[in-house]
Amino acid sequence: NCVGLAIYQKHWNKYLYLKDLKINRDHRKLGIGNQLIKEGLRRAAQLGYEGVYAVCQDNNLAACQFYLKIGFQIGGFNDFDYNYTTQSGKSDIYFYLDKK
Repeated sequence: NCVGLAIYQKHWNKYLYLKDLKINRDHRKLGIGNQLIKEGLRRAAQLGYEGVYAVCQDNNLAACQFYLKIGFQIGGFNDFDYNYTTQSGKSDIYFYLDKK
């Protein structure tokens, strides 16, 4: 069974984009997400990127706390992505993690 998945995507800036991160509910808080981020950083360095970035909805508190806990920094907010949609009022938070 798959316990975790990280999808990374090349991006125009110097950060590899973490497009999706999923951890099986029964396997959370076991360090799997952290391992997938570390592997992303390793791959980012191989590709010449300076780090990894992710975008998270402001109402996904568990994910936002996860990113902050493992060392990501908030790089910005986007309050307009969800205008005129059924999710109007939500915002995206941009998180950045530099390679060490």
